[in-house]
Amino acid sequence: MIERKRFMTTATNPQQFIWGMDLSMLKYAEDHGVQYSDAGVFKAPLTIFQEHGTNYVRLRLFVNPNGKDGQVNTLAYTLELAGRVKRAKLAILLDFHYSDEWADPGRQTMPAEWQGLSHTELTDRVFTYTRDVMLAFDLAGCLPDTVAIGNEITNGMMWPAAGPFSAAASSAPEFDAMADFLKAGIRAVRACDPEKSIQIMLHIDQGGSRDVCRFFFDGVCARDVDFDIIGLSYYPFWHGTLSDLAQNLAFLSDVYEKDIIIVETGHDWNGQEQPCLAFPHTPDGQLDFLMALIHTVAASPGGKGIFYWAPEWIMGEHWHGPAWSNVWENRAMFDRQGNALPSIHAFEASRTWK
Repeated sequence: MIERKRFMTTATNPQQFIWGMDLSMLKYAEDHGVQYSDAGVFKAPLTIFQEHGTNYVRLRLFVNPNGKDGQVNTLAYTLELAGRVKRAKLAILLDFHYSDEWADPGRQTMPAEWQGLSHTELTDRVFTYTRDVMLAFDLAGCLPDTVAIGNEITNGMMWPAAGPFSAAASSAPEFDAMADFLKAGIRAVRACDPEKSIQIMLHIDQGGSRDVCRFFFDGVCARDVDFDIIGLSYYPFWHGTLSDLAQNLAFLSDVYEKDIIIVETGHDWNGQEQPCLAFPHTPDGQLDFLMALIHTVAASPGGKGIFYWAPEWIMGEHWHGPAWSNVWENRAMFDRQGNALPSIHAFEASRTWK
């Protein structure tokens, strides 16, 4: 294991830093009999996370998911989870996918019911859909604290209406179309939040790539998209070294003057599907990676927090079969029996650094 240094940067107040978890699969796991324990004691999973320092929960939302391959996050499902999160007095990041299925840099499939609409009609649909979701959250008493308009939209959203595009085509009409959709979603959130208390995030992957981030955020800023937070995915096996990340965070903070959050991350505690030589694929290696990542983000002037992706993901045979699910089970914060791993202590440990 690497030495765990004790520190806290002057740039970041530990009480304001976001110590987040994406728990979008929690209800599904519980409904299929998964139980979680900490130090041998079975507990409600939200209690476990909260006791170890979590203060923010990310929840995703699909438009009309089919219930397969983890695509279970309907409005009703997400509202139920959001109510639990709010009752636990934790903040919420709501992640709009604007798709019936997983949306990421390799696929941004338009919702089936929206296909065939004109650009103007799609823009209106993004507005009305986002507004109606926000009104439903408001009615349920669990308005989110932050909203991400799109998920990993590095290459566009709702293809082919707004992408795919690349850094070689920053002036492409598809980028213009995406900006219109982003503005529509943001207007909808603002319409339900006239005091602007809800923070707006734009989220891409490639947390270690200055070139990709500059292409994207130069593009949205040039098109006057109004947002508050830069959201990045950073997985050490896909997105470069921690040094790459640190350099990119410094660049983004200096150029765009926005808060920056690592909104997805993870590291294997078991297995070698995606090698990461800097940190071993062991329970202690997972902990050391997470603490080093927190250090990197907290040391950046704009760094405001992280979210660990799917720490509760221990599905086993409950859906797509072990060959697919085990990739993410190997990155959970619990072993296959639901016992908390050492990484569960990363947030509380880093709170004490000074």
